[in-house]
Amino acid sequence: MVAFINGCTWDRDTVRRVAQVASVGSSRARVKRRSDLHLENPRDLWAAWTGYGEKPPGDRTQTFLRTYALDEAYEKHPRELLAELRLSTHRQADLESLHVLAELSLLQGRQGRLKKNQKYAGQMFATAVTASYQYLFDPEFQEQRNIYDPLFREVCDIYNEALEGMLRIMREQDALKPDGGFVATSLDGRPLVVSVSANGRWADDAFERFEFVADYSTEGVRNVHVTYGLGVPLIALRESQKAPNSDEKYYPRGLSIPLTAFVKTALKQDLTEPEDRFEIQLLDPLERTDVTIGGQKAPLESDITTPLAYYLDDPLLDTRWFATAALLSGDFAQRFGGLYMVEPFDPTKIPVVMVHGFWSSPMTWTEMFNDLRADKSIRENYQFWFYLYPSGQPFWYSARQMRIDLAEARRVLDPQRASESLNEMVLVGHSMGGLISRLQTIESESHFWDVVSDRDISEMDTDDEARERIRETLFFDANPDIARVVTLGTPHRGSTVSNSMTRWLSEKLFTLPSYLTQEFEHFLVDDGEFFKSEMLDIKTSTESLSPNSPIFKALEVASHSSKVQFHNVIGNHKPSALERLLLGFDEPSDGVVSLSSAKNPLAISEIHVDEEHSQIHQHPHTILEVRRILTDHMWSVRRDPNVQPVIIGIGDR
Repeated sequence: MVAFINGCTWDRDTVRRVAQVASVGSSRARVKRRSDLHLENPRDLWAAWTGYGEKPPGDRTQTFLRTYALDEAYEKHPRELLAELRLSTHRQADLESLHVLAELSLLQGRQGRLKKNQKYAGQMFATAVTASYQYLFDPEFQEQRNIYDPLFREVCDIYNEALEGMLRIMREQDALKPDGGFVATSLDGRPLVVSVSANGRWADDAFERFEFVADYSTEGVRNVHVTYGLGVPLIALRESQKAPNSDEKYYPRGLSIPLTAFVKTALKQDLTEPEDRFEIQLLDPLERTDVTIGGQKAPLESDITTPLAYYLDDPLLDTRWFATAALLSGDFAQRFGGLYMVEPFDPTKIPVVMVHGFWSSPMTWTEMFNDLRADKSIRENYQFWFYLYPSGQPFWYSARQMRIDLAEARRVLDPQRASESLNEMVLVGHSMGGLISRLQTIESESHFWDVVSDRDISEMDTDDEARERIRETLFFDANPDIARVVTLGTPHRGSTVSNSMTRWLSEKLFTLPSYLTQEFEHFLVDDGEFFKSEMLDIKTSTESLSPNSPIFKALEVASHSSKVQFHNVIGNHKPSALERLLLGFDEPSDGVVSLSSAKNPLAISEIHVDEEHSQIHQHPHTILEVRRILTDHMWSVRRDPNVQPVIIGIGDR
């Protein structure tokens, strides 16, 4: 059950339906299913009965057929001709005949699919895969292959399409799954045994189902990152594990991941053997970018963006809707709050923890995450985590919970503290998330307690549990695992957006997590005269961001961990006359945070980006700056001679 606004309790399906309506018109990342032209285009249906499928053979294949007087035989008896051609290439193959066999088999496979003859289609697709695989990898033709010949790329495309055709047939028969088996019939009538295995870091995981990237177009994401080569890009929907391992708790429900299917077969099949064998490998393109066959390296075809958009194409994950629900209902946010990972934990990679801002959620990082992990050196050295918190509550309570959650993650993921990479964590915080991140690096001493009381906390007339929660909020040490903090559009000295009107609205609209409400009621009623400041009586994040909030005075004087390096990005937005009237800005700002408040004197680097507050973390210049910072950090930590520091940044924008 999901606790929603002001006491309404709805099940997850009801919440999803409400979200579906509320997210109409949203620009969130999503996918749109492409039309299946093979089934919907009348021209292609007609072409299915012409003998060629969607199109006739290419000019070079037709030349081959005419040269050897095979064109009429192909038109009348294609299967018999291809069986004879396959036998001929087995006895004495050459690149030209392998290409012809591959192309004609693919066309016949298409025709079989259109006529709903799955057995025939499977035979033909398998023949096309075998012939194209031999064309591309047989060492006998190493000196003859010409990668500049358009035919070479055409054979790559034949391999990919024929493999996809096989995979679609397997999916329809529920055989497309790791450790699954599939038996078909080869062109010569022998059994074709197909095995499927997931390799790499997802090898031990179960998948609910697979979708084909080719079936979807992506919307709401600026850049779609693809690579070109061999294999079929897939969207794998991960199942939650029945026997959770140590990092299972950090995976979001319904996570979809990118995989690329690649098939291996014998370069020269022995026709005297009783069966043919195909090995389909499901490879992670974020973990490896190529395969090596017979000493030859071939790049993998991949798409890492569409699977991400597929996962985010859930109305529950709509940035606008989810952020609003999490803002208005603390219990809703608390249910989903915490640390999230979208890839398996890797003790050799440095965590980058992204912390969203006020009225936001982790989905707001889609553009930056999508672009950063497309950089091979970044994804090889970093793992991205996301932190979700109730953005309606005062930010120092969110900081307390984040300290607890990060410490627990270290205990769960690395109980022996053996990972050196986890000692070099990077926090990236937008808006209020920057303040929460900064509070992870502070040695509080008594600075924050002194703001609220002149008496010792041990004198507080309350129970031990309440006293401990207040102690965790106001007395804390810097997290020793954090090495850098990047703040983006952060109100280091508060924001005038927090005025009497917005504070009044927030008090009327926001509901805090129930545990926090009980905490307020407990210690403020019992010990209301103990405190000299109203800081602990502040009940909403809007109030907490007021420039007059006493916590900013403590932030000014508190010491930070000497290990941490700070970086800062400031937005520059020209406010309208109405914004100037309502917000009272008389100096440059990003529309929410003034320039003077956005400056961080601790930062060793700072750039200005011409963007408004809500979009600053999605701006290309900001993403480039974060990539520069991560590259510098990677170089300083790894001291890898192959990784050079980026000395010159993009400058102020």
